[in-house]
Amino acid sequence: MKKDIFNFHKRNVLIILFFSISLFPLYKIFAQVMQSGTYKIQSDSINVGGKDTSSSTSYKLGDTAGELGTGDSNSANYNLHAGFWQMQESYIALSSPSDLALTAIGGLNGEASEGTMSWLVTTDNLAGYSMSIESVTSPALTSGSDFFDDYTPAGADPDYNFSILATASAFGFSPEGIDVNSRFRDNGLACNIGAGETSTKCWDGLSTTPKNAFQRTSSNQPGGSTATVRFRAESGANHIQPAGSYSAPIIVTAITL
Repeated sequence: MKKDIFNFHKRNVLIILFFSISLFPLYKIFAQVMQSGTYKIQSDSINVGGKDTSSSTSYKLGDTAGELGTGDSNSANYNLHAGFWQMQESYIALSSPSDLALTAIGGLNGEASEGTMSWLVTTDNLAGYSMSIESVTSPALTSGSDFFDDYTPAGADPDYNFSILATASAFGFSPEGIDVNSRFRDNGLACNIGAGETSTKCWDGLSTTPKNAFQRTSSNQPGGSTATVRFRAESGANHIQPAGSYSAPIIVTAITL
């Protein structure tokens, strides 16, 4: 979605136990600016004259001479802002995966289920983007009046391993991908330290307050970046979890920086 319409993109996603998942990729075609290992030209123009700004007490004018074909053009595959004085804009696009279905687990003898959802985030913004995740309800995973507790790490940082008491149940998430926020990176032993990104590690609980899960400081167009979130529901060995179809509506929000 182009930033000249919105500078953020939200998706409501419903996670439902006992159903299957399918993903629908988003395909787009984008133009590429000129660049090398030592420079990047965001935009360029060939002109024969003009002045950056002219002004008085009642006007301000920017002008060039010699440009042809200026203005806006677009199709289903591109948007073109032609001309030196066209507004410099950036876009951000976020794909929309289908609902995730976790496999059924037993409520008497302690079991767990995991699954992942992935979003393709694409932006031409040179400063990059950030993507947060939040739950609509608290607790996040519920079935009527029954629920799984939101996972609570032992300290301020995410837990390297998903760990709950035998007498409890919990639902948590772990971000995965090249743009994972530093809080969810690890050194092989603990989270929020080091530059590693170990799959199935660094767990946190959802909240109705957004949590920053992904961030990058550069453009990633035209290919984009895949942002994957792993979800886990677990019931302890000595915990009785009432039977039901549990669901967790969530919101992910991606914005340019």
